[in-house]
Parts: sequence; structure tokens; C-alpha cells
Amino acid sequence: MKHYTLVIISLMLSACGGGGEGSTSTKAESTTVTQTPTTSTPPPETTPPETSTDPVTMVDLTIAPEFDLSSKIELSVDVDLNMGDSRAYLNICLKDDDNKADYNQCLLRAPLKQSKLTSTVMLANSALELVAEVWFYDSQNEPLRFYWQHEEGQSAVFTIR
Repeated sequence: MKHYTLVIISLMLSACGGGGEGSTSTKAESTTVTQTPTTSTPPPETTPPETSTDPVTMVDLTIAPEFDLSSKIELSVDVDLNMGDSRAYLNICLKDDDNKADYNQCLLRAPLKQSKLTSTVMLANSALELVAEVWFYDSQNEPLRFYWQHEEGQSAVFTIR
């Protein structure tokens, strides 16, 4: 039984890596391993927060009849730059911190045909601020920028002229 214990301990030590420096001694070392039982202390008891005696339910919710419970709005995009046959490309994106378009969050990307475009885009949140950038295929370096933000009570139309 003693030999089995020594074999198991030496296997555990060799499986753990054995240590950092090698030794050239041929003398066998024995190690005594003792395990101490771990006891876990239970977490301190906390009293649950007091709850109201009259819980609020969906029955208590009052909604105006004209409110349709939808956070989506349909944005109509109407572009007419009156520039004839100039080739251009339109990006409509969320507004970035520097008042330019955030190209990672674009809602519409489309070429303009005779500098015109009519389209619709579904918005998930009416508080968004959008930037439309019109890039021309010629040598113009900066795009034309147009800004839009939804205003309550207004129709959702992004008109670019």
C-alpha cells in the first residue's frame, strides 16, 4: 500500500511539471501531501425588499387611442438635385459625432439616376438623426451633406434638394 501511495504522489508531481530547475542528484525525495477540508460559509441572509401591496398591472396602463404601440416609422426619401445627367451615389446613414455619416450604420445606399431618387426606409427609432451624403463620380472631394431628424407631429419625409 505504501508503494502505491508513493507511485501516485510521484505521478501527480510529474504531471504538474515538477518544478522549474532540474537537479542532477539521484537521491529520491518524498513529499507528504495533506489536504485540509474547505468549509464554505453560507452567505449572510438578506431581507427581501418590501413590495407594494398594490402591484401595477397591464390593466392599469392607459394608452391614447391614436397611439399604435409601434416604434417603427416609415421614412420617405425624395431626392431631386436638378443636376441633369451627373452621376452620383447616395448614402443615408446615422449621424456620427463629427456630423458626418457613420458608414457602419447606413440605412440606404443607392445610385442616383439623373440626380433623382424616390425610396422608403423603415426606421426602428424615431429619435434618430440621419445624414445623407451625395457623392459625385467626378473629381469632387467632399460630398453634399443633408441632415434629417424626426419631429413629433411631422410627416417622416427626407427631402433632398
